[in-house]
Amino acid sequence: MKATGIVRRIDDLGRVVIPKEIRRTMRIREGD
Repeated sequence: MKATGIVRRIDDLGRVVIPKEIRRTMRIREGD
C-alpha cells in the first residue's frame, strides 16, 4: 500500500507511524 505524498516516520520499534488523520480515515485502531 502506497501513501503518496505522505512522509511516514519510523518509530523506535521500526514500525511505520501513521498520522492520526490517515489512521482515522482508514479506520485503523491503535494496536491493529
